[in-house]
Amino acid sequence: MNMEKAIQQLKDGGIKGLIFDMDGTLVHNMHFHQQAWLAFLEKHGINVSEEEFWEKNAGTITEIVPRFFDGLTDEAEIIRLGNEKEAMYRELYRPHVEPLPGLKEFLETAHSAGLRLALATAADKGNIDFTLEELGITGHFDVLTGSEEVKKGKPDPEVFLVSAKKLGLKTGECLVFEDSHVGISAALAAGMPVIGMATTHTREELTAQPLLAILDDYVMIGNTDIQLQA
Repeated sequence: MNMEKAIQQLKDGGIKGLIFDMDGTLVHNMHFHQQAWLAFLEKHGINVSEEEFWEKNAGTITEIVPRFFDGLTDEAEIIRLGNEKEAMYRELYRPHVEPLPGLKEFLETAHSAGLRLALATAADKGNIDFTLEELGITGHFDVLTGSEEVKKGKPDPEVFLVSAKKLGLKTGECLVFEDSHVGISAALAAGMPVIGMATTHTREELTAQPLLAILDDYVMIGNTDIQLQA
């Protein structure tokens, strides 16, 4: 099966839109986020274990920052600290930005086949613009939804529900591509089928979730049989 046939299979199954997470889904970058977070926290005199870091690192930047800074409630300071961390991340990651293999071809093929494309991420506008511009895919998406447009980050389904509404589609007509457990849970809670990307987590770790398929990259979708109910 090639990429065109795989996309036709999705359409035959009732899929009209594809919704993509960004970090870990368009790019394999979560270890750069981790490096930036740890450097940022160390700068502010905060030391955490890797286990504690991953426990707290879920949701939007304004949800995450207060988890590391005990007692911090001032919204302006939370935003300032979040911007500082994200600037450190972009500086660190910029020389290494590259798409997951097959991403651009898959986006272009899906768009040509008439599917609507959306980005649904916990990232802020600064990181969205940075990533899409560095990849050269800014114009590939019909809609973009980031942290500024939701009240609750993943695993809350809000970002996916907002994206589906923007696309003008029912939730069951949207297929989500996600790499993280919280993102997968959010998409499933929104009533959307999910394909897992084995970047942040291993294939074995992702099998605990009810996924349509698990891919290492987008080249693999051309060799993957994805069964959906029409």
